[in-house]
Amino acid sequence: MFLLAVGPDAILHRATLRDVPIFGGLSEQQLDWIIGAGTIGEVAAGLQLVGEGEPASSVFVVCAGELEVCKRGGHGAEVRLAVLRAGDCVGEMSLIDIQPRSATVRALTPAVLFRLGHSEIARLYGQHPDVYMMLVLNIAREISRRLRVADQKLAEMGVPLGEMWQNERPRPS
Repeated sequence: MFLLAVGPDAILHRATLRDVPIFGGLSEQQLDWIIGAGTIGEVAAGLQLVGEGEPASSVFVVCAGELEVCKRGGHGAEVRLAVLRAGDCVGEMSLIDIQPRSATVRALTPAVLFRLGHSEIARLYGQHPDVYMMLVLNIAREISRRLRVADQKLAEMGVPLGEMWQNERPRPS
């Protein structure tokens, strides 16, 4: 497993999650439920956390350290998309679309991460559907924000991507 256990005294404070966009608007008690459902662990520098194309099973919040997010381009070379730092999260798309990982994530430095697995999120849905609903809504908002940024970057580069807005279903002839 990629997460190494941290000591039994490891504590994740509400303030760490409060500033993460996907946990916005949740009360202290609701944040405590989320903290109670997840785990804290460490990864060593250079360790691959997830690989592009692998099955997705969790969301991670960076508590300390740095992670890089990379994706293979059409030419086969890996392109760095982002460097994540404390307060950033990765893997949240998998809660919405239930698809394989869209990118590879590696630790650039030793890092401490909060992990929330899909099974824990499913339990959260059963026990606290209001928290689950807010979490999914916040994830949708964050994905929308990122898409707007990507759209702007593509427009600035003069890259048309009309097929992004086309429905994948066959159209009647």
